[in-house]
Amino acid sequence: MMIESGTFHGYVLCASPTDESVWLKPINTGDPYCSWMAFGPASQFTLFNPAKGQVMAYTGGNEGAVVMEAPGTSSLGANGELWSWGGQEDWGAAALQSFWDSGQNVDAKSPNGDSPRTDPVRTRGWRHGYQRELTWNAITVG
Repeated sequence: MMIESGTFHGYVLCASPTDESVWLKPINTGDPYCSWMAFGPASQFTLFNPAKGQVMAYTGGNEGAVVMEAPGTSSLGANGELWSWGGQEDWGAAALQSFWDSGQNVDAKSPNGDSPRTDPVRTRGWRHGYQRELTWNAITVG
């Protein structure tokens, strides 16, 4: 599966092939670093990237980095490697939340404007107002 931004359609989460970061990139179905396997229920799951051989993890704090790491190595313990889906919003996407801190959501928005981010992905707390950039959809590409 791929994990597509709820607001920036055509952009998906991808593991970096060269370091521990996670990026938002245009969909390329041939890029294995943009494919994920989810293990567990929607309320508590691990996202594994087969090309990287690692899991996606939250590092803690508001605007904390989202990184790739070997399973079982999170500095936050096992819950740092777990994610959950928030409720489905009326635009058809759901927040991708850290299970360790459900107030922290994977953020697709650039810190410099209302466009897809071009720097490593981080989290951000849900806030009043515009929140679409904090929502995602798991999509099957085949």
